[in-house]
Amino acid sequence: MGFGDEIMITGYAKELKLKYPNHQIVSGNRQKGIITDSVIFNNNPNIKRFSQLQNMQTIWIDSYSGHRPYFIKETEDKYHWNENHKVKIGELYFSKQEKEFASDILTSAKEWWNKEKKNTYKKIIFIEPCRIKTTKNNASENRNWGIENWKLFLNEFKNEYLFVQSIFRDSEIIDGIFKFKSSFREACAVLNKCDYSIGGEGGFTHAAGALNKIGLFIYGGWIDPEITGYAIHKNIYINIEGSPCGMKIPCKHCKKCNEIMTVEMISKNFVEMLSN
Repeated sequence: MGFGDEIMITGYAKELKLKYPNHQIVSGNRQKGIITDSVIFNNNPNIKRFSQLQNMQTIWIDSYSGHRPYFIKETEDKYHWNENHKVKIGELYFSKQEKEFASDILTSAKEWWNKEKKNTYKKIIFIEPCRIKTTKNNASENRNWGIENWKLFLNEFKNEYLFVQSIFRDSEIIDGIFKFKSSFREACAVLNKCDYSIGGEGGFTHAAGALNKIGLFIYGGWIDPEITGYAIHKNIYINIEGSPCGMKIPCKHCKKCNEIMTVEMISKNFVEMLSN
């Protein structure tokens, strides 16, 4: 939760701006007067960053750490999901520099493929296989399909499809695919130029939704894609007893869900996504 939350906020902001065109829209903790000032909002005409505020009527989106529209409450051990929540499709507005960065990365990726492979790739696919542990809780472990599973999946497809992966803090490196360093926004600009996206549920899920990019995303049993997922995506959800658990501490339920999601299952869904 972080950039993904802020992308979701842009969806709420777009809807509010259409209804109240003469107001400025901000996000944050209204009671404390703390405004979310995120780079995700760059160039977005529907929501204001702090430096852009004007002396005019303001509408708040009450969304901040510990208080989000998609959960009813957050306790020490668990998120209690708001099962009535339906995600709004967000927006990302890229700068000229971000678009140029993305073009350069895709050019480099194609050059890398031509040097490393003998055949022609079928499609370019943005992949995010890593799950970075946060300081707030250990939910990342419950949401982590496992890097070894991703390696096995990629071994099956990496000689047919050009996979590109953004490298950031603590990213796990996978051989045989193209990697590049970037900020989150730059990575999203690259995603926008790819044919598909694949990975775990998270920030890039919401980026792909905002960019109308078809993708496959692994939800496990932690959260139901009916709450935060997008119809354009193939969402892998394991609906067993205890799902969606929302646990912030390692749990046996999520471990079981991750074991149910075999490499064969993800590969089958990947092929189905490409064939539709």
